[in-house]
Amino acid sequence: MKLFCFPYAGGLPGIYYSWKSRLPPTFLEIDPFEVRPHPPQQKQDTFLPTCFYELLEDVCERITPALHETRFAFFGHSMGGLVAFELTRKLMQKGAPLPEHLFLSASRVPHAYHKLVKTYNLPHAEFVEALRKLGGTPEDVLENPELLELFLPILRADFQAVQTYEMNPALPRQVPVNMTVLYGTEDSIEPEDIWTWRDYCERACRFYPVSGGHFFLHQQTGPILEIIQHALNEETMVPIHPAF
Repeated sequence: MKLFCFPYAGGLPGIYYSWKSRLPPTFLEIDPFEVRPHPPQQKQDTFLPTCFYELLEDVCERITPALHETRFAFFGHSMGGLVAFELTRKLMQKGAPLPEHLFLSASRVPHAYHKLVKTYNLPHAEFVEALRKLGGTPEDVLENPELLELFLPILRADFQAVQTYEMNPALPRQVPVNMTVLYGTEDSIEPEDIWTWRDYCERACRFYPVSGGHFFLHQQTGPILEIIQHALNEETMVPIHPAF
């Protein structure tokens, strides 16, 4: 099986590269998927969609050819989880192959995005400070004007896409895919906005607490991969409630 991995807002697919050496390729092939172009590949005239559904359309167009080659699953962290879920709904609409499993990590439910504070349009210094408080962006990037010049347009575009997102009611609300939801024990996402993922899943939905804040992805690789292996090894899954 192939596991397509989607990064958080502004994140590089490289955050998943170390996973390749942690799981046997005979069991699972890790495919870190680039949601949008990043430096140094990014060009000055690269189009950076700020509408979530424009971004999704591009992702869908690029990934669909690979979905006919093998069994696959999706993993997404934060914004990447929203991409994984909405991509599954888009594939349903197109009659394309669906993932066998959805792993949603540090991702709030679609109907909760209206709660997000708008930061994408802040002045430069305030936006950088908001990034610093959120975490996830390396300090050496925030302190380097040249790197900031490259990455800030991508970060602003990703943040705008997420912070202005509204769920499309024309697509099915629920997906016929087993779902595993990972949430940080110290994350600021409200528990109800994690727990209600079960309302978006027609099949089994399991919840796993992971030690850490919103970016536990960087510190808890081992436990995350164990959860992935366990879920994909199971022939059947029984829905359970999260232990909040």
